[in-house]
Amino acid sequence: MQALRFEKTGSLDNLSLVEIEKPSLAPGEALVRVRAAGINGSDAAAILGILPFVTAPRTPGRDFSGEVVEALDNTGVTLQEWTGADVWGTGSERGFTSDGTFAEFVKVPVMALSRKPKTLGHTEAASMTLPWLCAWITVDTLANIKKGDNVIIIGARGGIGSAAAQLCKDRGARIFGTYSSLAKVTPPSYVTPIELTSGTAIREAIAREGLQNKIDVLLDCAGYETPFNDALFTMTPKGTGRVVVMAAHAKDGLFPINMRTFYTKALTMKGMKSSMLDSGEIKAFLDDLSSKIDSGAFEGPKEVKPVNMEDIDAVRAALQEILTRAAHVRPVIVP
Repeated sequence: MQALRFEKTGSLDNLSLVEIEKPSLAPGEALVRVRAAGINGSDAAAILGILPFVTAPRTPGRDFSGEVVEALDNTGVTLQEWTGADVWGTGSERGFTSDGTFAEFVKVPVMALSRKPKTLGHTEAASMTLPWLCAWITVDTLANIKKGDNVIIIGARGGIGSAAAQLCKDRGARIFGTYSSLAKVTPPSYVTPIELTSGTAIREAIAREGLQNKIDVLLDCAGYETPFNDALFTMTPKGTGRVVVMAAHAKDGLFPINMRTFYTKALTMKGMKSSMLDSGEIKAFLDDLSSKIDSGAFEGPKEVKPVNMEDIDAVRAALQEILTRAAHVRPVIVP
């Protein structure tokens, strides 16, 4: 089969299109024909060697949508109920320490199989699984957002930020979202937009709403020091404020935090790790998400950017764009 693969980390130029053996199955595993594979920043980071736990040689890729070719139960008997099923998936250590989805086929545990939404095509489905998983971990597991919470999302236009906004809306929270520019953006009606026109734009917007010192949760999906510290200034000082971070834009991963603001507001900060849930937990989330998309409770992507897997230059360009957050339309590899 064809696959994108790197023999060593350090440069996107190390990624190449190669012929490798199709995965063989053990009992309890399924073979999925990949119809589309979403591109994430963590894929580029894996190839570049930014993530120290990634092993090489490796086929990158974490997200997928496709069709089950074969599935075996724990005794090695074929599971006919899964054969031909349209499925989607993400997460775990796939693409890091085991081969990922930038290939014609990928091997996954049967217990992790989740049927994709019927109302989405493969490219749309593959574009949203990891961003939505990250958003779910952030909103549910880490921040425990509840009805009545006032929430700031830094980077509300991105994949994780926009998904988090839908999840917060579903829970009855009030949502403020930051945008670098509103010139060509129409934020959803349930998000109060904050355009980052200055280093104090967030606190000024929150003060106009009469909510200074009343922000319960800060979700930082971007990783820039100025809006982060500006948002900290708005948070509740009652010891219940929660901060979740999932990005650091600086190459060395560092940026200053106003610790005086942080400790005088008695805040709690947690980091979001996308592989922190096991396969069963991820399946349960994807099953629920699929049902809610098909029911209309949640919205899928309005636009995606298909990238031919055989066009290696286009693949590298898409990886670079997603890493630098230059792309607002999510790229998806199509084998």
